[in-house]
Amino acid sequence: MSTGDRRTGRRLVFGEHEILDAHLRAGSSYVICRLLDVSRDAMRVLPDPEVAVDWRAGMPVKNVRLFAGDELFRALGNLSVVSVEPEDPRGLSVLLSSRSPSGRAWIWLAMEDIFSGDEARMGVTESGLGDVPRIPARGLYTEAARLERLTYARRMSGAPMRHVEHSRLDPRKLTGNIENLLGSVEIPVGLAGPLRFKGQKARGWLFAPLATTEGALVASVTRGARAISESSGVTTRVVSQRMLRVPLFVLSDMRGASLFASWIRDHVQEIRQQVRQVSRYANLVSVRPSLLGNMVHVRFVYETGDAAGQNMTTTTTWHACQWLMAQMRPFNEIRFDNFIIEANLSGDKKVAFQSFIEGRGTRVTAEAFLTREVLEKVLKVSPEQLIRSTNGFLAGSVQAGMIGFNINIANVIGAMFAATGQDIACVHESSLGQLHLVPADEGVYASMLLPALIVGTVGGGTGLPTQNDYLQLMGCAGPDKVTRLAEIIAGFCLALDLSTLSAIASGQFATAHEKLGRNRPTEWFTKEELTPLFFERHLQRALGDEQLQVTAAEPVTDVELGSSILTELTARKVHKLVGHFPYRLRWRSGPKRGRPIDVLVKSKPLDDEVILMINSMAAMCGARLGAAHARFKERTGFKGCHTVELDLYGQPDPRFRRHVPGVFGIHRDDDREAYLLVLERLQGMVLMDSADDVSGWGRAEIEAALRGLAEIHAVWYGREAELRATGWLPEPMTAASMVEMAELWEGLAVHAVEEFPKWFRKDDLKLHRRLVHSLGRWWGELEGLPRTLIHNDFNPRNLCLRPLPGGDLRLCVYDWELATLGVPQHDVAELLAFVLTPGSSEEEVSHYVGVHRRALEQSAGVSISPELAHLAYRRSLQDLVVNRFAMYAMAHTFRHYGFMERASLTLRHLLQVETGE
Repeated sequence: MSTGDRRTGRRLVFGEHEILDAHLRAGSSYVICRLLDVSRDAMRVLPDPEVAVDWRAGMPVKNVRLFAGDELFRALGNLSVVSVEPEDPRGLSVLLSSRSPSGRAWIWLAMEDIFSGDEARMGVTESGLGDVPRIPARGLYTEAARLERLTYARRMSGAPMRHVEHSRLDPRKLTGNIENLLGSVEIPVGLAGPLRFKGQKARGWLFAPLATTEGALVASVTRGARAISESSGVTTRVVSQRMLRVPLFVLSDMRGASLFASWIRDHVQEIRQQVRQVSRYANLVSVRPSLLGNMVHVRFVYETGDAAGQNMTTTTTWHACQWLMAQMRPFNEIRFDNFIIEANLSGDKKVAFQSFIEGRGTRVTAEAFLTREVLEKVLKVSPEQLIRSTNGFLAGSVQAGMIGFNINIANVIGAMFAATGQDIACVHESSLGQLHLVPADEGVYASMLLPALIVGTVGGGTGLPTQNDYLQLMGCAGPDKVTRLAEIIAGFCLALDLSTLSAIASGQFATAHEKLGRNRPTEWFTKEELTPLFFERHLQRALGDEQLQVTAAEPVTDVELGSSILTELTARKVHKLVGHFPYRLRWRSGPKRGRPIDVLVKSKPLDDEVILMINSMAAMCGARLGAAHARFKERTGFKGCHTVELDLYGQPDPRFRRHVPGVFGIHRDDDREAYLLVLERLQGMVLMDSADDVSGWGRAEIEAALRGLAEIHAVWYGREAELRATGWLPEPMTAASMVEMAELWEGLAVHAVEEFPKWFRKDDLKLHRRLVHSLGRWWGELEGLPRTLIHNDFNPRNLCLRPLPGGDLRLCVYDWELATLGVPQHDVAELLAFVLTPGSSEEEVSHYVGVHRRALEQSAGVSISPELAHLAYRRSLQDLVVNRFAMYAMAHTFRHYGFMERASLTLRHLLQVETGE
C-alpha cells in the first residue's frame, strides 16, 4: 500500500467470507471490484475488467460500499482514485482514499471490522453516506418496467439471473397481486389421486394438483387416496364459513368504553347497512364488542362467499368503524384516544385457539371408513397398529402443547394453496386440523376437521392463468365453488395423514427416509468438471492421438434420453451427479479439425445407494416385504453395480466391442465416488428404447439381436473359472442362496397380486409359490449348466439395432450394471418375454432358441445340444418369474412402466408353453 500502514499477514476475512467486494460508481459506470487490501486511510481494489472505465488519479468514485457475500458490510460514501497500478494479469489495481477526515475515518473503521471479525458491526450505522438506492419503474406494470428492474437487480447484486429473463405473466394484469414485478417462480406440480368423493359439492373421482418440491409427497397422498377409495370413498361437509376482522377502539376511560360497547349492541342492524354500502359480497353475520378496561375490541364476523375475504372485510370494517366513531360525536362521555383496524384478535395468519374452536374461513370436515383388508393391502398396516400409533401421537401432541392433532396436513394445504393461487401466508392458520381415528367393524373410522381453512375461488391469485387452470381441473374456478374446493382439500388432507401415519406405524417411514451412512466428507464429481480438458484426456487415449485437442464441450439440451431403471430411481434419492448427460465435442489434431463427436456421459450411483433405494421401495410396500428385503438386500444382485460396467467396457475382445456403444473414456475415482463412462451417443438406431412399444420387433430384428447376443456370450463361454478370476464380476447367485431367500421371493409375489390384481392374478401367485417351494431342485439344475457372462437385463430398454450398409442390422446393447455369471439362455428368455406376444407358438419359441444356440456354437467353437439349450431356457423363464419380474412389479408401484403388464403376460404364456402350468 502506498498510503498509511496496514496489518500485514492477514487474509481479508469477515465471518465465512474470505473475499469482500466493493461496489462503486465511477463516472457513468457501476463497477463491482474485489477488495485486495485495506489500510487505516486507503484501500486497494481490483475492478471488473469487463466494465470499461478510464481509471486515473484524482478521479471521483461515488457511493462506495463493501459487501461480505450478499450482505452489506460497510458503506464508505464518496472516495477518489489515488493511483492506478498494475497488479496481476487480471487487470489494474486501483488505490482509493478520501480527502475528507470523515471519509478516511470510515476506511479505518472498515479495516478495524475486517481484522477484528466484529460481525455485530455489519451494516450502515451512520446516515449521510449516500442516497438510499431506490428500485426503478415503481408503480409501472409493463414488460419494459419489469426488464428495467431486472437490469437494476443484476447490477446491484452481480447475479446473472438468467432464468428470470422470461416470464409468461402479463404485467398489466397483476396490478392487484404484486408490486415491483421482477419475474416468477416455477414450482413443479404433481397430480395426486384420484380420490372418490361423496360430499355436498365435491362428488365423484377428483384429483388434487400439488405444487411442491418435496419428493414422495404426491405418491403418499395418492396412496392414501387409493386406500380411501377402495374402501368406500370420503364423505365431506362444509360446516360453516366466516371471516373475522376485530378492530380496537381505545377510549379515554372505562365509562366511555362501556357506553360505546352498549351502543354497538343496540345498533347492529345499522352497522350491517353501512357494510352493504361497501360490498355486496360481505354478509355481516354478527358484531360483538368485548370490553377490557378502556379498550373495546369489536368482532365483526362475516360470510364472504367465494372469496377468502381478508381484504374485503378490512375495507368494509374500516368503513363501518369510521361511521361508528362519527355517530359518537353527540356523546360527551365517549372520547376516542386511538383506533386500530386490527389488533391481532382475529387470528389473521396465525394459529389461535379461537380459530380452532369457533372457526375462521371455511370449517370443513371429511370422514372415511377403511376396511382391514384395504389397510393391510394398500397401506401395509393393521387396524391395531394404526390405532396404537394414533394414541402415541396424541400423547406426544398434548405434551408438546399442540393446538389440535394431525400428522402433516400442511403439506397438502401448502401445495394446493401454491397451485391454486391462495394466500400462501394463510397456510399457517389453515393447517389447524383434528385427525380422529377409532376402531370400527374390523377396520378404522377416520375423520379430519379443518376449522380454519382460508380459501377462495375468486379474487387474489385465483385469476392468474396457471392457477386458474388448476382450479378448473378440480371444477373450482369462479363463483359458487369455494365449498367444493374446501371439501376437496379436506379429503386429500385425510388421505395424506392416513398414508403417513400408516408408514410410521408399520416402520415404512423411517426406512423410506434412510440415508447412506458415511464417516467421511466426500467431494463429489460435479457437472462443472465435464470440461474440454476432461474429455480431451479420454479421447487422446481412445483415439491414440496425443496431439488431439478438444476445443469445446457443449451440453446437448434438445434431446430426451432414457436411463436405466437403477440410475433413474436412485437419482431421486441422492444429491450428486447421477444420470446421463449428452455432449457434443469439437476437436482438432494439429491444424486439422475433426467432425464433432457426440458422446454420452453416464455417471453411476454407488451400489450401496442403489441397494438403499430398493430397500426404501420394499419398505413402502409393507412391513413383511420390507423386513425380508432388508435381510437379504446385499444379495439381490446389485452389489458392485457401480463398477462392473466400467470393467466390462474395458474388454478388448472384438466380439464384445462390436455389439456395444463406442467407448471414449472410463473414469473411476473411488475417493470421490466418481464412476463415469464416456460413450458414443447412439443416434439413427433402429428400435431404440422400444420396451413400451415392441410392434417393430419382427423375425429379422429378433434374429439379429440373438446372433449378436450369442457373439457376446461366446467370449466367456466355457471359461467360467477365468471369468471368476478377473475379480471384477460380482458374486453370482447360487441355488443355496435362492432357497434361503424364499421369504423375499414370496413377499414380492404377494405384493404384486395385491397391487396389480388385473394382470397378476391369484393363479399366478399359486404358480409363483410352487416355483419358490421347489427352488432347490430346478435352480440346482440351472446352476449346473454351462455358464458365461450374461447381460442379465437384456430387453428393449437396454438394446437397439445398428443399421449397416446393405440393410443388415447389428445388435448394440448397453446398461451392463447387472451383468453376472449365468446361463446364456437367461438373456434369450428375457428378450422373448418382451418382444413376443401371449399368442406366440411353441414352434416360434423353439426357432429363436435355436437361432441363438447355433450362433453361439459358431462363435464359441463348441457343440451345444438342443435339449440342453432348451432346458436352460426353461429354467431361465422360471427364474425370471420368481426374481426379475417380481422386482419389476415392486418398482412399477412407484414408477409406471408401460411394458410391465404386456411383458408379464407374455412371460406367463412362455412358461405355460414350456411346462403346461
